[in-house]
Amino acid sequence: MIDDDQFIAPRSDTLDPSRFGLSQGTDPSRAILSVAEVFCPHEIVLRNPGAAIDFTHASARVDRTTFNQISYGSELDILIRDTDRAQYIFLVPLRGQMHVHTPDGTGSLEVGTSMLMGPDTQYRFDHDGEDSHLAVGIPRRLIEVGDDAVLTLMRGTDPEAISDPTGSLIDYLSFVCRELNRGGTSFDSPAVRSGVEDVIVGMIKSLPSTSKHGTPAVPIVPAPVRRAELFMDDHLTDDITIDDIAEAAGVPVRTLYQAFGHFRSMPPMRSLRNRRLDQARRDLIAGADENPNILDIANRYGMQHGGRFAAYYQQRFGETPSDTLRAARLTLPRLRQNFADTRR
Repeated sequence: MIDDDQFIAPRSDTLDPSRFGLSQGTDPSRAILSVAEVFCPHEIVLRNPGAAIDFTHASARVDRTTFNQISYGSELDILIRDTDRAQYIFLVPLRGQMHVHTPDGTGSLEVGTSMLMGPDTQYRFDHDGEDSHLAVGIPRRLIEVGDDAVLTLMRGTDPEAISDPTGSLIDYLSFVCRELNRGGTSFDSPAVRSGVEDVIVGMIKSLPSTSKHGTPAVPIVPAPVRRAELFMDDHLTDDITIDDIAEAAGVPVRTLYQAFGHFRSMPPMRSLRNRRLDQARRDLIAGADENPNILDIANRYGMQHGGRFAAYYQQRFGETPSDTLRAARLTLPRLRQNFADTRR
């Protein structure tokens, strides 16, 4: 991390790596694993094939919300094809520029702007060689649950100039980052950490949920869908059926299928399978040094047939479970404990 690299614009504070998990390197696969462990599967495409990158990922965590300063040091594209992801990600550029492409259009993300990534939108980010940005990951279930979750922000917001209420959110994030950098004891208290996260969640919910055309980003997500997803997350290792999920959601099975088809573009049991695969991947990465048994992990999440688990896994992540283990053993630093289970 260079001396004048600000952790959050426009503050003058610099990052103290001793207070954060830190991953650095020149191997794109290491960058993918380090970021994917906190956020989601993605791809890196170098504009100059074979060129090395100068990757830095400094991270901190307050309860279930993660703070990540990321720079790649090379011209490259980040492709996020997966949907039904676990988090919203609030992006604040610190230097440089990146272009953001979604199915709805293209925008420019640079110092003085910000954006919120939705968990159900596909993205491509074109990074320049000088780009550095803050990415704050907030678990989706915290944003979309509760009686006050009237509108979801599933598609996120376009890159836009910083103004209220976004400016207030950035000021608060800046305060949290300064406290982390300062190395004080404030965040040693579970009550303080929970309170900080509650404030961030509340401010994220207050962000404008409109597209560039001024229309609502998404319709209301019904409470039964949120209840079903919470039930799934709490029973990833249990033998549950569609009837169990429908009962937890409080609606008939047919209604649940219709709601998931409309709001999640997939049946509820596929959503459950995706959640289990995501957690299985986290378990593989977290336990890579201990040589975990892949079939044991598959069985843990209700998939008794190893070949079928491997097929589903490769379809979702673009690699086999063995590939994930091999790459994790070679490239991941020992900062995994800080980021176990970002869903909860």
